[in-house]
Amino acid sequence: MSGRSRSQAGRVGVEPPGYSRPVSSSGAEFEPRASKPPTLRDVAREAGVHVSTVSRVLNNQAAAGRITSDTEERIREVARRLGYRRNTIARALRTGRTLVVGMVVPDVANLYQAGITRGAGDVLYADGYSLLLASTDDDPDHAESQVSAMLGAQAEGLMYGVAREDDAVLAGIIDEGIPAVLFNRAASSAGVSAVLPDDHTGTRLAVEHLLALGHTKIVHVGGPEDVSSSVNRLGAFEDMLRVAGLTGSHHFAQRHIEEEGYRVTRILLEERPDTTAVLAANDRLALGAIDAIVASGRSCPEDVSVVGFNDMPYSDRFSPPLTTIRISQYELGARTARRLLETIADPGRPAETELVAPELVVRGSTAPARI
Repeated sequence: MSGRSRSQAGRVGVEPPGYSRPVSSSGAEFEPRASKPPTLRDVAREAGVHVSTVSRVLNNQAAAGRITSDTEERIREVARRLGYRRNTIARALRTGRTLVVGMVVPDVANLYQAGITRGAGDVLYADGYSLLLASTDDDPDHAESQVSAMLGAQAEGLMYGVAREDDAVLAGIIDEGIPAVLFNRAASSAGVSAVLPDDHTGTRLAVEHLLALGHTKIVHVGGPEDVSSSVNRLGAFEDMLRVAGLTGSHHFAQRHIEEEGYRVTRILLEERPDTTAVLAANDRLALGAIDAIVASGRSCPEDVSVVGFNDMPYSDRFSPPLTTIRISQYELGARTARRLLETIADPGRPAETELVAPELVVRGSTAPARI
């Protein structure tokens, strides 16, 4: 290559041999320009509507009847085609709102939590919110640090699923006037809404199932004794046996995990060796109960039937498949998120408690009692 050729090849704007600039239909050359993210104005121009209309549609604030479904669909299609993304940081700076809420759960490894989180996330996303998720290992000190971090990130509200009786962290949330909704568990603190499983009805369905199978020697593996669901389910268990003229035994677990289900069930089987059925306060405790039954030289369900609570994912694939009380995790999460958004919009609204209806799901872990 000559010196002149090398000089030209190194100059900006000099194209290599064989290159030709793209031209428009009129024959004019396009000038290269830096690619910029599409804006609301770009979407509005392409869709043939006003910018405010695009803003209302993409922020899910379109009033019913004000914008036709065809227009809304066209705007969303244009936004997808252009690759438009909402700038939530700019919006937060402009409005003074973060559009972020927090969800505090006892154990993110618990598969039961996955459906709750999905239900809440779908509702929040549809309303333009983002979700911060924190797991506490059911430790009150950890809960306090996680809540502090979420509030430090300016979360506009909290979905709190780790409440215990006389919960100091929850009391602080209420005292500070932070919008909050409890889920899965209630607390003695007043003035906060909650979305809870119907523990009494669920336990009744489980005990009725065992009684119908002829079981009269039933024990209960409860959750931690300072958790509302544990107390409610034990109370319903004792009420049902009393009505049937029976007495049962129970012990509380320290956590809702398999190891505790195993430990408590071993104790109960030693105290009541004639046990023919175990009702556990959740599915993970039920799994531990089955392991304890097998370790004691018995089998499930031939010798001892087991019923869980929650119907967490893959319960139908356990060995044996678990008979349990189904609570729609997705519905519980979705209803919690809706309640929180209503509370954020109207902090003065009265506190309410919603119950999610249970359903008995019969599988292979229960069988007729041996006579």
